[in-house]
Amino acid sequence: MSYKSFEFTFPTRIVFGPGESGRAAEHAAQFDPKKIFLMTYADVLLPVVKKLMADLTEKGIPYILYDKCTANPTAEQIDTAAAVCSREGCDLVLGVGGGSVIDSAKSTALLVTNPSEGGIWDYVSYVKEPQNRPLTVMLVVTIASTGSEGNESFVITDRAGKDKLIFNHPFVKPVLSVCDPELAKTLPPRQTALGAIDVFSHVLEQYLHDDPAADASDEMSFGLLKTVHKWAPVAVAEPDNMDARSNLLWCAILAMSRVLGVGHEENWLGHMLEHAVSAKFNLAHAAGMAAIMPAYLEFIEAKGQIPGKLGRLAELLGAETASEGLKKFQRELNLPTDLAEALGHGASEEEIAEMAEHSLPWGPTEAACLGEFTKEDAEAIFRRCFGE
Repeated sequence: MSYKSFEFTFPTRIVFGPGESGRAAEHAAQFDPKKIFLMTYADVLLPVVKKLMADLTEKGIPYILYDKCTANPTAEQIDTAAAVCSREGCDLVLGVGGGSVIDSAKSTALLVTNPSEGGIWDYVSYVKEPQNRPLTVMLVVTIASTGSEGNESFVITDRAGKDKLIFNHPFVKPVLSVCDPELAKTLPPRQTALGAIDVFSHVLEQYLHDDPAADASDEMSFGLLKTVHKWAPVAVAEPDNMDARSNLLWCAILAMSRVLGVGHEENWLGHMLEHAVSAKFNLAHAAGMAAIMPAYLEFIEAKGQIPGKLGRLAELLGAETASEGLKKFQRELNLPTDLAEALGHGASEEEIAEMAEHSLPWGPTEAACLGEFTKEDAEAIFRRCFGE
């Protein structure tokens, strides 16, 4: 039976529209913060951050700038950030950026109010369960990509760079996310394309299930896939096109709002495989998804699973098969279609075995439309990804 019992909430307030980031300080003031922990990237100070700092100063709102966020944040980085946030007496974490900043903001806010000897990894590895609500989290989103500006998840890599795990808990949902499509206008074309394929992969993993009657969820999913396919090339070619930017950003939010996956099985194996790759090689998550998903679709096609769904996807993407269609779409966006291309090198059997093991940290798992998925299955997909 479709739509098994579920609960669905979306408590995050989304403020969406061109120019809305200019009111970020005004929104932050609503929380009456004693001091803001302003988190953003280590490599560039975005114009929106400069304006936000000026506006906070004008409003007399104390803040500290923590510009040390990097791609694939590690447990060590979050432990350090939380220590600084706690020492400074901040009560509002305000992240400005994309997925890595959002992950950093959520996890930092959680650790400040739930200190632990093992740091954030105690929670990510589920050794401990947080007991206290985190600091208030507010976000200013700068790219259509991760979609975690509206959900209860963050992803952290361990200190050794072996495991990259997702942590889910209702505590870490942001209270407010300002989503301004204008902020993406200055992104390099590759970043726009990577963000779009990240959104596409999020929707796809909720579409790849074998429940024959989850029509409401599937039609929403297919509508988002269709929208990303239409507007991603436009955003790459026309950076100032607000129709393209707005559609992609709203798709990103909806893709990870959980509305697509309730009541039926979901399929997040592609993400589990990618997390093992980016943990080992520090590859950008979206680039990893682009490099893995065609091979993963080939794996499903070879099993003869969900032919109707894959056929519909192939038709959308203008190819004989869904896997070839996804490769075609990614080539149009100048993105890699396998790991050999994304990394610029191959992988040894030992490296493939290691990544396969770390992609299934809890052992073999049940996957929608595939049944049990094993380490051997993961190795087979990685070999495809490296052209073997």
